[in-house]
Amino acid sequence: MDITIYLGDHTLLPAIVNSLIVTVVLSLFFIICSITINRADPTKLSKGFMFLIEFAYDAIFNFISDSVGDKAPKYVPFIFSIVSYLIVANLLGLIGLVSPTANLNITVSLTIFALTYILLSGIFAKGLLGYLKDTFVGDVPPALLILFIPINIVGELSKIISLSMRLFGNIVSGTLLMAVVLQMLNWFALPLFPLMNGVFDIFAGLLQALIFATLVMIWMKDATERAT
Repeated sequence: MDITIYLGDHTLLPAIVNSLIVTVVLSLFFIICSITINRADPTKLSKGFMFLIEFAYDAIFNFISDSVGDKAPKYVPFIFSIVSYLIVANLLGLIGLVSPTANLNITVSLTIFALTYILLSGIFAKGLLGYLKDTFVGDVPPALLILFIPINIVGELSKIISLSMRLFGNIVSGTLLMAVVLQMLNWFALPLFPLMNGVFDIFAGLLQALIFATLVMIWMKDATERAT
């Protein structure tokens, strides 16, 4: 199901509309979480929704700590936001909406946003000159700088293509495979539909969110950790 919004001469495509839906839903959810946390009694054992919030936060925090290290508390809000957005966006197919990450514009924008945050974090952690030196020069002998600096620049820019295309390609491929199977088998595919949803929407969606977040955290650590 595609939702398109027309604003005069401008059109919001389904990918943009669905992305806005995900953003609004997550914003409301986090507001509810904030209210729940503020009302919780720290002297009592957590239960119900508060227990789920603590469990999710601890799981994400430990996951980030394993990749980023001691700087994890600083980057938890950013990584948690990305993971939350990707999980919800990738699972929209379960309710009949097209996933925003099935649109290359969305995945490229998300990747540029993540890499910009990593860039700024690296500059704040090392200073501009320190970040540029560690990222593009490293321990390369001076005689080889003219060769390695362009290679390192290309390597940094290629992250935009690799990260966005990986997410986009895997989400689109799952959608296309489901469409092909349904088209070929017609109503005979109905018994397989729950299994296909589980594999292509749930498993693949969660896996791609995990891969995206893991790569971002690895690059975050490289950008903020001083070279020895």
